[in-house]
Amino acid sequence: MKETIFKTTLILFILLLITNVILLAQQDSIIIKLNSSSFAQRDNALWYIEENKLLQYIPVLEERIFFCEDDFEVYNFLRVLDELNSPNLSNITKHFIDTIDYYPSSTFMDKLELKVDATWILIKLQDYSTINYLWQILERDKPGGKIEPSVINILAELLYVPQYESRAKQELLDIYNSSYYRNMEDGLFNFRPQILGILVKKYGMQIKDILLESFFNDPSVSIRVSSIDYLREINYPGLDTLLIYKLYSQPPDTVVNPIIGLNITQMLNTPRGWHTLTTYKPSIINQRVENAINRYVESRKYIEAKRIYLVSLSQYIDTVKTFINDLQSYQWLGDITFSDELKNILTAAKTDLQSGDSLACAVEVKAFQSLVDNVFKDSLNPDPRFVTLEGWKFLYWNAQYILDRLPQLPINADINEINPAITLVNPGSFTMEVKGTGFTSNSIVYFNGNARTTTFISDSVLNAEILSSDVSVAGNYPVWVSSGTTNSDTLTFRVVSTLPQPVRPVLECVRNNGDGTYTAFFGYKNENEVSVYIPIGNKNKFTPTPQDRGQTRVFKPGRQYKVFTVNFNGSNLVWTLNGRPSTASSGSAKCN
Repeated sequence: MKETIFKTTLILFILLLITNVILLAQQDSIIIKLNSSSFAQRDNALWYIEENKLLQYIPVLEERIFFCEDDFEVYNFLRVLDELNSPNLSNITKHFIDTIDYYPSSTFMDKLELKVDATWILIKLQDYSTINYLWQILERDKPGGKIEPSVINILAELLYVPQYESRAKQELLDIYNSSYYRNMEDGLFNFRPQILGILVKKYGMQIKDILLESFFNDPSVSIRVSSIDYLREINYPGLDTLLIYKLYSQPPDTVVNPIIGLNITQMLNTPRGWHTLTTYKPSIINQRVENAINRYVESRKYIEAKRIYLVSLSQYIDTVKTFINDLQSYQWLGDITFSDELKNILTAAKTDLQSGDSLACAVEVKAFQSLVDNVFKDSLNPDPRFVTLEGWKFLYWNAQYILDRLPQLPINADINEINPAITLVNPGSFTMEVKGTGFTSNSIVYFNGNARTTTFISDSVLNAEILSSDVSVAGNYPVWVSSGTTNSDTLTFRVVSTLPQPVRPVLECVRNNGDGTYTAFFGYKNENEVSVYIPIGNKNKFTPTPQDRGQTRVFKPGRQYKVFTVNFNGSNLVWTLNGRPSTASSGSAKCN
């Protein structure tokens, strides 16, 4: 045993030693490459350090950076130190800017471009001390049109620095409107779509005029398409009308028109869009387009309308609340009180959702949906509340969209029968059978407000254990089923001193078994409308003993035939049920 442990330990030690040797060799290899006279070797080592985030090499890079071959290689070291979050990055970057003029120039970037890229590193550290290099490169390059990517990044960042915001905005607009970029084909080095997005993010509706001009007149396809998206993003109120006007009356735009068509498809999912499509007609009509839109609208008239955006459910609930206002303004929903009632339900749903109670939210949204549906269907009611087909479509289906993304509401349990449903006082404990629908393994039967031990038989049957103390006093006791969040309807269990109607024992017939024994077949007639529980005892017994011969305890209403059998010796056998006897003997009516 000791020898095995020793061997295992030795193997682990050797493996650890080999691993350390490999790591040391790898480290030595990286350092050798960094000190190599070959640019390719140094660049390969630098790439490997950056790719694998080898933070342990930060001191080596900080020491080696200013022994590089040319200015571009120095910048590459600086860039990797930036990626690795060097603690000395600020000082090293400033030293780089101060000394880069003394390094041999590379063919990749000029000195000013390198200083601007280094300035971008400092600005990310909120150090604006070298920002003049940005203005210098703009003065140099902007007239010719060629701008470095880092310049765009810096200007975007400066929009959020108050002392530089105004100039940064103007510089971006100058680049955006420059003839160099306006006439450039769309592609990687055309920064205009990027600039448009930067300005929209910062200024929103304030740049709507730029977006509108770009939408109608820009030579760039990507700008025209992006303008549509950005106008929708800033919720430009006239966009729906604008799109239809463009589609109907402007010269064909083979690229943008399909995009407009897609947006019009989305318009059908909002009340405002639907209303615009069905009511607005530009003065110059493209009849073919109009006919196509009308056909599409007609095909969508009776199907669901859901505004499906990738937003949170809380935002989606707010969207449906805005729909209510739109629907009322278009007279697709009537009565301000009704409108407020709907919005209040959605407000409660949102509150539940934000507090983490998504199930309660689902209950509220379902109530909202049911209310809309009921008012829509109740068209004959003179009540001022009303919902037209258009209103119903937007409210009902958007509510369903929310419900589909919430936890499923439990199916409401519904009980329609309890067996037994009546008993005499003090019958002792017994098992009650509850029949209905929607039962689950979590369903609990409540008797007079108290949960009782419940056995799940199926989704339509539960068994509940009723205590003797539950039925010791005459009275009417409610019975219902709870699924945790919802309760079923209620049925009444009665405890009485005297049964309303009799339950009569019935001897059906007696069979001679031919061996000196006989079998008696018993049934009964319960004249009550519900099942009755009569326990074994003085009210339900056989004589001679034993009293319990397997007879019925729960008596269904009506006449029940041959419910149970009893073997006996042919002498008188009496079943007494609540004082009413039925006697079997060898001389009783024989079974056929």
